[in-house]
Amino acid sequence: MRKILLTLPVAALVLGTAAYADGMETVKARHAYFKSLGGAMKAMSGVAKSYDADAAKAEAAKLAAILETDAGPLFAPGTSADDFPGESEAKASIWENMDDFGAKAKAMHVAGAELIAAADTGEAAAFGAALKTLGGTCKACHDDYRVPE
Repeated sequence: MRKILLTLPVAALVLGTAAYADGMETVKARHAYFKSLGGAMKAMSGVAKSYDADAAKAEAAKLAAILETDAGPLFAPGTSADDFPGESEAKASIWENMDDFGAKAKAMHVAGAELIAAADTGEAAAFGAALKTLGGTCKACHDDYRVPE
């Protein structure tokens, strides 16, 4: 009996460490996803400033590849800034308001699809307007669900 009682804290520590490592991997993957999305936004902003239709199409294709990623698993419970201070920028309120968070994610995907379509038109004004709309969806989510930098 004594052996079992001594083994329980060790088992809890091992399981807790494994859960922490899994959570940290999720946080890192989420960070990489949004870093790539931010990079795409930055590149498209440069294209919009001195419009080049071919560059707009190329950057829109990169955005399409990013948006094809199923980001749902990147928001596993237990991976908020409260759980990983200094590592995660996700507010715990994401998991308290998952319907709203999901609606904001859907709005981002819709705006992304509109930007991709605008790039295909070759029209600078349409591309710029669609990029602004997409940026607005990013801001809306950041305002509510991202820890301020």
